[in-house]
Amino acid sequence: MNPIKTTTNQTRNGFSMPEVLVSSALLAFIVASSTQLYVNSGKTIQRGSARDAVYARIADDLEELRRESWRWACEDGTACTGRADQSDIPVAYKTGRKCTTAPCPAGELLQIPELSNACLSKTTAAYMAAHHTVDNILVFPIASSPTILSWTKNLPSGTAAPAQTNSINIERRIKLHENDGNQLDVTYNTSSGSPVSVTLNAALTPQALSWCP
Repeated sequence: MNPIKTTTNQTRNGFSMPEVLVSSALLAFIVASSTQLYVNSGKTIQRGSARDAVYARIADDLEELRRESWRWACEDGTACTGRADQSDIPVAYKTGRKCTTAPCPAGELLQIPELSNACLSKTTAAYMAAHHTVDNILVFPIASSPTILSWTKNLPSGTAAPAQTNSINIERRIKLHENDGNQLDVTYNTSSGSPVSVTLNAALTPQALSWCP
């Protein structure tokens, strides 16, 4: 009889040292990459939040300027004053006065020479910038130095500016259009060193211009 051969199954337990080292290196690489991705994602979200805050503040300021350009030279008691109790009264502007000598016919108002001249010379925006004030402060300051927007303006009392805007200044410059005295050019820029870079340009024309004779 042939002798019965028996075999024994040999099993391996654990990993060799080279395998452990390679696995550890791969794990460390993956963890480092994931951490960097997480950090970069956080910075991107933070910059996006700051950029949204900047655009929102610029939009708020530009809306305020446009509202004031709509109110400038408004006839008292008409809808362009912005008063709720006068919202149903047809809009009228002082640039539309036609009476040149007193006494005026019934229902007419005497012309304001400066406004009439601004209409004729097509310099209504320049005149508005030089004379339109709120609380004795020029609304459309034309100056070499920019206006720095306040982050807390128009916020409810006691409300703080968004935390992501602490290191951001928004500069606003207003100047006359080179070829049109009826238009103001407005430029917004974030200051150098800000975590986000934003530039926005807009144009303003007084609503009273459309009432010039």
